[in-house]
Amino acid sequence: MPFIVVLRGYFGKKHLPLEQQKCYFGVFRQKELTMRYKLFLFSAFFIFVFCSCGSEDADVKNVQHSLLQQQKKADNLAAYATGILTGNEPDSITSLLHMDRKGTIFYVFSGSRLIFWSDNWLAANEVSVYPFGKWFYQLFENAHCICRWNKAGTYNLLTIIPIKYNYPFENKQLNNNFLPPFKLRNEWDIICDTNHSNPIYGPDNEYLFSLCEHAGHRKNAGSQIRIAESFSYSELLVSGNTQGYTRNLSQMKVRIYFILCVLLFTCGFISVAYIIYKKRGFRNLKLGQKFGFAFIILLMLSFVCVFFASINYVRKSYETKQRADLQRKTFYIQKALQEMYYWNQSLSLNNTTSLNIDLQDLSYTYETDIHVYDINGMVVGSSMPTLFRRGLLGRRMAPSPYFAQETIMTQQEQVGNLQYLSAYTDFYNGDYVQIGYIAVPLFISANEIAAEVDSLLAKLLPIYISVLLLAGLLTMIIGRQITAPINTLQNRLKHMRIGQFNEKMTYKPHDEISHLVTQYNLMVDELEKSAQLLAKSERENAWKTMARQIAHEINNPLTPMKLTIQQLQRTKSMDAETFDNYFKKSTALLIEQIDNLSRIAGLFSQFAKMPEMHLQPVNIAAKLNSVATLFENNTDGIQISCTGTDNDLYATTDDEQIMQVLNNLLKNAMQALAGRSDGRIDIRLTQADGMVRIDIADNGPGISDDIRDKIFVPNFTTKSTGMGLGLAISKNIVETSGGSITFTSESSKGTTFTVTLPAS
Repeated sequence: MPFIVVLRGYFGKKHLPLEQQKCYFGVFRQKELTMRYKLFLFSAFFIFVFCSCGSEDADVKNVQHSLLQQQKKADNLAAYATGILTGNEPDSITSLLHMDRKGTIFYVFSGSRLIFWSDNWLAANEVSVYPFGKWFYQLFENAHCICRWNKAGTYNLLTIIPIKYNYPFENKQLNNNFLPPFKLRNEWDIICDTNHSNPIYGPDNEYLFSLCEHAGHRKNAGSQIRIAESFSYSELLVSGNTQGYTRNLSQMKVRIYFILCVLLFTCGFISVAYIIYKKRGFRNLKLGQKFGFAFIILLMLSFVCVFFASINYVRKSYETKQRADLQRKTFYIQKALQEMYYWNQSLSLNNTTSLNIDLQDLSYTYETDIHVYDINGMVVGSSMPTLFRRGLLGRRMAPSPYFAQETIMTQQEQVGNLQYLSAYTDFYNGDYVQIGYIAVPLFISANEIAAEVDSLLAKLLPIYISVLLLAGLLTMIIGRQITAPINTLQNRLKHMRIGQFNEKMTYKPHDEISHLVTQYNLMVDELEKSAQLLAKSERENAWKTMARQIAHEINNPLTPMKLTIQQLQRTKSMDAETFDNYFKKSTALLIEQIDNLSRIAGLFSQFAKMPEMHLQPVNIAAKLNSVATLFENNTDGIQISCTGTDNDLYATTDDEQIMQVLNNLLKNAMQALAGRSDGRIDIRLTQADGMVRIDIADNGPGISDDIRDKIFVPNFTTKSTGMGLGLAISKNIVETSGGSITFTSESSKGTTFTVTLPAS
């Protein structure tokens, strides 16, 4: 109970935080042990010591409990069998034969004559007669048992519960272990001694036997017996492990092929696992890889199924062949014994003194062991009489062929761990009168089956390996062929550009990919049409925007010009002297507005068609100095500094147009610093990697993020005056010279425009 309480308390702490849970798992690493965990350790230690000290008592109690359970089941079965026998029905013996006995053996006597036995493995040649209704212990030749007599009408029913084997010697096939359901180590033995410790009692508290533990596993001197003439029981009569059959060439081939298969599978598994790990899941694999992996896996699964089906087929075929050979041998032996004992009317020890010798001769002829039973099912002769003398086999034949009265019957039998087939048939004399039974056992050797399987595997494995390698190669080739057009289509889509020439694809096969290629080609045509329509629409929108901009710029000076002319007309009609003075002022204003219109027309003309570039070496340092000197005399107090202009640096550009770029950039910087007392413009000139770099930086408010993409767009401006063409024209000039113009800007920290030109 303390142990259960501790466990319940411990697992009830799983809702605690992680740090508190860790203290329950790191007992020896924690400085302080909780009282709950101390109790848990103490209880576990106490239970371990208790179990270690009381293991012997636990084994005895286990056997006692199992025996009582088995006796209870045997009592129920005995009551059922008693009811069948009391009814005295004609098929009562057959009914007992088909009972589910659950480890219980029944012997039925009519007086002192045995008329039924449920198993033949128990060498119960002599049984003790005890008072009816009481369990008693009896040691048979090959097993320790407890028995009980019951009265069943005119019959006597002996119920036997086998507990432990008692073979005269032990080896690989014969082990004197406990029978189910008794669970106990083989070092324990059973003795009938009331003075010995570890007694076992029956349900009425009567003493049955005692358990005795040996210091070591018992080895009997009889284990040295070797009989070479046995064809089915040789493993029972040889001590220790049986010698394996010689490794032949097929085995070596199978081992080599198996190692190759393991290496191939290991390499393939590691490769697949690595690829899936790199791709972060099977879903992220390429189509060809998915196809290859799926195909190889399905192929390997089919090979595995065929592999095991082939092995199972070989085993079944071998066993079927052995059964057919066994029945054929049984038929020949039956005919041979019929001729030998043509005139015998019965089989007994009196008239079969030479039967064992005859059976040994036949066993050499047909390479099998032979047992002969009389009409009552008792053995009267065998080619292996040692088995019966030493109690390895019971002297009675199997009950199924005896009581079923079938002409020939084959069934599975077992001695210790050795399983074998036995064929039973009738023993006739010359008048075809049955005088006994013939049993021909057959041990289907696992080594022989393994040899057959090895022979098959030696043929199949190289084929499997070759097919797998060929399948892997074909999978790679087919996978590439399948994914090649898809990869091509991917590259075409990747390099597809609006307004440029996009090449179509050619794919001859008529499959799903051909439909995809057809759709791609249709998309190229549609994209070309859409590009043409888009270009036309952009041109129209550009002209419309340009027209609106020109109209707006021209309309601005026309309004004051119209008002001025109207005022001139009114002044002339009202006062001629005043008209002369006003005329001088008005004509000056009109001329100024006309110049403004001319300038606007010139700018638009310049943007529409830039003057032809005359690329030549230009002293950029001198140009920057002159521009900086021009803007230094400003009335806003903006400081302008130049660095890197002391030395002459030449760049390839147009001498006049580059001045327009520099003037425009400095003018924009001055306008960005308007109204600031701490305005500053830094001009830096550097040369690196064959390029001349000009940086014009100001400490203005910077350019907001929402308009950065529109800085170089024509007609875009943030000013109340101007047409937004300066930076667009500057960009055109720089790029025509083979350079580039970019900018960086930070809010409240300023903007830096960078111009790079090819050095000359």
